[in-house]
Amino acid sequence: MKLLLQIPTALIVVLILATWLASLRLVVLPPGSLKLKAMTALVYQGHGFRLIDSPLGMCGRRAYPAADCEEVAMNHLGKRVLLRMPFSQWLYDFTDPYPVSPTASVEQTPLRNAIQ
Repeated sequence: MKLLLQIPTALIVVLILATWLASLRLVVLPPGSLKLKAMTALVYQGHGFRLIDSPLGMCGRRAYPAADCEEVAMNHLGKRVLLRMPFSQWLYDFTDPYPVSPTASVEQTPLRNAIQ
């Protein structure tokens, strides 16, 4: 009985370690993106991205993003795609692609799309 519990636990631990060591990320590329078609991509060495992220969301979190921030992120991702999956609007909304201005007041701050 103990062995039946140890095998799934060991598999989960190995999966978590592999995700952490390889820096695996799910990156959602929206329709109309610069170079790549709309998809959800599993990428390795996704430093700078959250576990589930989009290039627009990553650029929106920076205090002073460069003018070509999204293009640089797309070029970085294009070289590191392991698996291409269909585009998921739900995952894209989860990445919070619409950044809030740091000078906006509380009344002007919109709710996240997934909450509305």
